[in-house]
Amino acid sequence: MRVCMMEPCADADAGSIGAFYIREHARRAGYAVDVLRRPKAGYDVELISVHHCTDYPRVATLPKLARWRILGGHPMVNNPRPVIPFADAICVGEGESWIGPALRALEATNKIESLAALPGTIICPEHRRGDPLPPANVERPLPDNPPYLNRPGTLSAAWYVEMARGCPYSCHFCELGHSTPFRLYSEDHLRGVLAQADTSITRKINFYAPDEASHPKYHELYAHLRERGFAAGFSSMRIDSVLRRGLPDIPPNMLIRVGIDGMSEEVRQRVNKPITDDSIVRYFSMMLERGHVNFKIFFIWAYPWEKAADFKSFERLMKRVMALPLRTNVSLRIKWTPFIPQPCTPLGGEKPRFDYRMFDRINVWHALNARPRRNPGWYIENDGMMSAATHRRQCEYTLGDETCLMRLPRAKPLHPQAADAR
Repeated sequence: MRVCMMEPCADADAGSIGAFYIREHARRAGYAVDVLRRPKAGYDVELISVHHCTDYPRVATLPKLARWRILGGHPMVNNPRPVIPFADAICVGEGESWIGPALRALEATNKIESLAALPGTIICPEHRRGDPLPPANVERPLPDNPPYLNRPGTLSAAWYVEMARGCPYSCHFCELGHSTPFRLYSEDHLRGVLAQADTSITRKINFYAPDEASHPKYHELYAHLRERGFAAGFSSMRIDSVLRRGLPDIPPNMLIRVGIDGMSEEVRQRVNKPITDDSIVRYFSMMLERGHVNFKIFFIWAYPWEKAADFKSFERLMKRVMALPLRTNVSLRIKWTPFIPQPCTPLGGEKPRFDYRMFDRINVWHALNARPRRNPGWYIENDGMMSAATHRRQCEYTLGDETCLMRLPRAKPLHPQAADAR
């Protein structure tokens, strides 16, 4: 049986670690999986690995050239409904233990219905709009996955090693803390995976987890990377984790990312991320004393209860941060993301409020606090703001039902009846 895999995303984003894991476990089950960027005739099964709900329109317009199409990827846990008419089967949840039995069942029976007995499975021809979704498949124990080499043959090639799945926190806006349970790989297991990474290919390595610093052996594992000669990367960390445990020996010029996710203490308390303004100032003070000069912070705005006083709180906070003594010039990027309700979270039923006045306040603040890099002090950069139209589309794909993609001009539903009510 011939199997291929596609990732319906921009070419620059192709090559996810999850897609690699599925191919690896299909290989272990005896099935080679060809990686394609475009559909190609001659295959029995198309495996479609979806990165984000924003890729759903690509799925809806992707020609099907194989006999069966199976969808997977993390968005399936949050809300697979929009893409159900455009697949034959969907794996909801983690797929390492799922893919081998699924392919064997198809080869043995030639029937997509044979997958129905597998956990977390939607049989799309049998589905109708509003039908209940299956519980997500959860890997217990965590699978034995090898290190993943991303972008081989390029200057940005790097090894990725997964430390954990899920998130130990339950921020009300975030799907990662609600869609799958938190599970850790042991320190010994991770040392064994690191030993498989070939440093002759690249010395760059990144730990992969929703919050890598939540691993209780994070400092020890990071030190182990340095001992082995890896050029260790860093993804992101919670401010409360930094203040509680400190940072490992990270080079001072490395970009350090943290999420703040609300403009005021009141907002952060309401979304179950109770970090205070004082703790944020302490974080920056500690990092500056250690010589760090390259920061990125994430804010979520457009909550339905947001008000002008929350922005005033942000302004006061930033005044305190920018008043901290500096040893050298410091770069700070601020990423602003409008609130997008996630169906699996406590805020899944809330409606965002994209307030153009707040949008303007944010942009005016950045304009007033901009300065050329040649001038000493803080260099603060607006790292991007989503437009209202893009925000509306992303909310539609995140929250939509089985009909929401059927209206696309080039939509190619495989099972249009899946969008009909019973």
